[in-house]
Amino acid sequence: MKTFTKGLSVALLLSMGFSAYAQKHVHGEGELLIAQEGNVLQMQFIIPAADALGFEHQAANSSDKNAINVLAQQLKNSSHAIDIKGQCILQSTENSLAHGHSEHDEHDHHNIEATYNFNCKTPVVGFSVTLFNLMPSLNALNVQWISNTGQGSTEVTRSNPVISWQS
Repeated sequence: MKTFTKGLSVALLLSMGFSAYAQKHVHGEGELLIAQEGNVLQMQFIIPAADALGFEHQAANSSDKNAINVLAQQLKNSSHAIDIKGQCILQSTENSLAHGHSEHDEHDHHNIEATYNFNCKTPVVGFSVTLFNLMPSLNALNVQWISNTGQGSTEVTRSNPVISWQS
């Protein structure tokens, strides 16, 4: 099975003009990058830590550490992030919380990243973002995709969390 690497999907999305867009860090808004090639589907969420955890500072106490551990466990289950309209099996997942939440200066903005890799047996025609249920202060995701049928971008919101395209 042919698999995407993080570098390949990022390179594809950079070719869509994502590089300037990726520098933006706005609380309440995140990013969702989607790359599909054949049966392989990769999704990467980039969410401000303030929206994902309720704070951006280094974990200072047991409550902060618990919030990190709980979110890390929740993000392992793709249904907490996305509902795919197609028959897909989760192959792997990773998130930046597994690598620690201490690699930034106290005053820097910090993002949480979660990546999901799927093998899809049927064409994917869209998604419903369920991540809004985990993160009450997250209001919108700017979405960019490259799929078997083309590329595009849109915004999904808490009140309209659906992404669709024709396969």
